[in-house]
Amino acid sequence: MSTIHPRPSTSSADADTDSDNASLNGDEDDSRRALLQDGNVEAVGNGALEKKRMSNAAFIKEMLVETFPTLAFSTVGLVFTGELVETVAEWEVMKKIDELFILIPVLNNMKGNLEMNLSARLSTSANMGELDSGPVRRGLLAGNISLLQLQALIVSALASCLSFALATALKPPHDEKKKKHTGRLYRRKHVKKPKLHPGHEAPVWREFVMVLATSMSAAGLSALTLGSFMCTLIVVCRAFRLNPDNIAPPIASALGDLLTLCILGLVGTALLPKILTIFPTLLATFLLCGAGGAFFLTRKNTFVQHLIGLGWTPLFLAMIISTGSGLALDSFVDKYEGYGLLAIVIGGLPGAVGSVFVSRISTYLHSSSEGGPDDDDEDPRLFLAASVLFSVTIPIQILFLSFLHFSGWLELHPTFVVVFLVFFCTAVIASLTIANFLTHVLWARGLDPDMYALPIQSSLVDLIGQCLLVASFEVARALGGKVVAHGS
Repeated sequence: MSTIHPRPSTSSADADTDSDNASLNGDEDDSRRALLQDGNVEAVGNGALEKKRMSNAAFIKEMLVETFPTLAFSTVGLVFTGELVETVAEWEVMKKIDELFILIPVLNNMKGNLEMNLSARLSTSANMGELDSGPVRRGLLAGNISLLQLQALIVSALASCLSFALATALKPPHDEKKKKHTGRLYRRKHVKKPKLHPGHEAPVWREFVMVLATSMSAAGLSALTLGSFMCTLIVVCRAFRLNPDNIAPPIASALGDLLTLCILGLVGTALLPKILTIFPTLLATFLLCGAGGAFFLTRKNTFVQHLIGLGWTPLFLAMIISTGSGLALDSFVDKYEGYGLLAIVIGGLPGAVGSVFVSRISTYLHSSSEGGPDDDDEDPRLFLAASVLFSVTIPIQILFLSFLHFSGWLELHPTFVVVFLVFFCTAVIASLTIANFLTHVLWARGLDPDMYALPIQSSLVDLIGQCLLVASFEVARALGGKVVAHGS
C-alpha cells in the first residue's frame, strides 16, 4: 500500500508563484493552523499575524454553530434521497433495465466515498493555508476536480460491471407483499431491487453498453457539479474564517446521493429510446476517452499527481463491509414496522458525525507534520470536539423522531423511543471512537487518512447501526414496548 507523500511545495507548481510562495512560507506561517487549532487571528504591527488561544466556551459555540445546521441538513438529505429512490424506481427505464436500478446502491456507495474524501482533502488544504495564494489555490482546486473526475469515471465503470454481475446472479423474486410507506425510505447503499420484468427487447450487450454509458455520464456530471460546489464552499468557508472540517463532509454526503440519483434517472430515461442505436456506444467510448484525458490532466498537476494510485483499497473494502449492512436491512425491513425509516438516522447521522471528526483529526495531523508546534497549547482538543459532536446529534435525533410521530409516518411507543435513543447514542460513540482510532492508526502506518479513513469508517458505522437498530427493536419488545413485528 502507498504511503503518505509530503504535500508538494507550492513553489513547485509554477515559477511565477515564487512571490506568493514566499508569502505563504513567511508571514502566514502563524495563520496556517488558525482554524484547525480554533484560535483567533488578529492583525498586529505592520501586518504580522498573531494567533490567540480560543477559550473552551468559544470553541464549543463555534462548533455548535457550524455543525448543527450541516448535520441537520445531512439528515434531511438522507430522507429526500429515500423518497427519490421510491420515485425513480417507478420510472419506465428502471423497470425495463433492471441492472440500472441495481446500480444505484453500488454507485452511490463508491462515489459518495470519493466526494467525502475530496471534502476532507480540501478542508486540510484550507486549514493549512494552502488555498490562500491565488495561483496555488487554482492549481489545487483544478487538480482535485480532475482527480475526482478520473476516480468517478473509473468507479462508475466498475459499478456498472458489478451491477450486471449481480443481476445475472439474482433470480427474479416471487411477487412480494406491498410494503407500507414506513418501509419505503432506505439508507444509502441499502436499496431493495423492484420486481424484475423479463422479456427485454434489446440484446444483453446493448443493455450493458447503455448501463455503462448512463453510469459514467451520471458519475461524471455529478462529480463535475458537486466537485465545483465543494471547492467553492471550502474557499468561502476559508474566506469567512469558518472551519470546513465541520461543514463540508456532511454536505458532501447529503448532496452526493441526491445529485447522482437525479442525473442517473434523467440520463437513463434519455438513452432508453436510443438503446438499439449506436449512440450509447459512442457516448460510452467518449466517456472512456474522457477518463484518459482526466488521467493526463491529473498526472500533470504537481499537487495531486501522487494521489492517483491512493485510496482504491478502502473503496472496495467499504463495499464488502456494506454488504453486511445490506443483508441486515433486507432481513429485517419487512419484520419491523418503521425499520426502513429509522435505519436512515441510526446509520447516516452517526456516520456524518464521524466524518467530521476524521476530517478534523486528519487536518491536525497534516498540520503538525509540517512544523506545527508540539506544546500542549496547540492540541486539537479532541475530547471536547467529540463531546460537542455527540451532543449535537441528540436534538437532531429527537426532532427527527418527533417529526415521524406527529406527521403520522410512524407510531412510536415511549419505551421504544428510550431504548432507541440509548442505542443511537451507542452508535454515535462507536462512530467517534472508530474515527479517532482509525485516523491515528492509518497515520502511524504512513497512510493518508484523507484518502483511506472515511470509506472504512462510514461502512463500519452503517453495519454497527443496523445491528444496534435490530437490538433496539428486540430489547423494546422484551421490555413490553409496543413494537409491530411481522411474521414472528
